[in-house]
Amino acid sequence: MIAWISVDMEGISGIVDRDQLLPQGQRYAQALSFLEHDVLAVIGALQDDPAVTRIIVNDSHDGMMNVSWGSMPAGVTLISGGTKPWSMVQGVEAADAAFFVGYHAMAGTPQAVMDHTYSGEIFQVRLNGVEVGETGINAAMAGHYQVPVGFVSGDDKVCGEALHLLPWLTAVTVKTATNRRAAQLASGPETASLLRAGVHEALDKWHGGLLSPYVTSSPVTLEVTLMTTDMADRALYCPGTVRTGGRSVQFTAPAMPEAYRAFYTVMALASGRPLY
Repeated sequence: MIAWISVDMEGISGIVDRDQLLPQGQRYAQALSFLEHDVLAVIGALQDDPAVTRIIVNDSHDGMMNVSWGSMPAGVTLISGGTKPWSMVQGVEAADAAFFVGYHAMAGTPQAVMDHTYSGEIFQVRLNGVEVGETGINAAMAGHYQVPVGFVSGDDKVCGEALHLLPWLTAVTVKTATNRRAAQLASGPETASLLRAGVHEALDKWHGGLLSPYVTSSPVTLEVTLMTTDMADRALYCPGTVRTGGRSVQFTAPAMPEAYRAFYTVMALASGRPLY
């Protein structure tokens, strides 16, 4: 079995604020130790299973150079760097099962720690009519390659979001959100134990044939609602994109990879907040 891990940061144990998430933050260095804590707990649990012959870790947060190569155990491949063509899902096509570590709820989720969907410019994303966040978008990309998502960790809000969309997976709550920048935090030993137990449960489901890929029907239609009208103006430079509202654009693609590229293009075109 090849296990593929996508590691975000907002849903990592002990993290509650933007200052912990970016290199210029005063608490970023400390937060990296929290990230390593969660990632190594998941890797250790995967290595408990002799069927897991390879582990791939894809750094999926911001500049995507947060996971320390020096901390990776033998037998683990790290995908690092922010110019990867498939971003948060780089390398997923090689996997037998996907594990989402440190994920967060979609933009607009009430009382969720650092809720957003890929970038601050995005208000909402609908995939074939279903509202999704990063969990859903990335699960659909994995599903295109018939790779099921077996595990997600983060706050209680992303766990609820993931289970609603992917009821077969194992969701591990490492903190209970109070609002966007506060949460009740379990201790390090407790979250490490929860993460390990969750991975073991997900592996049992995989062995039992209980995991399913999240496969979207084709063609794939993505509607993206942005924060402002001028962001939608710029998004229309993406070929094939049509306007569906003052702040909304839509595009239809033959399959999920093409839809993902169009989504990323819209996001890039929309980047940059207006003066007013």
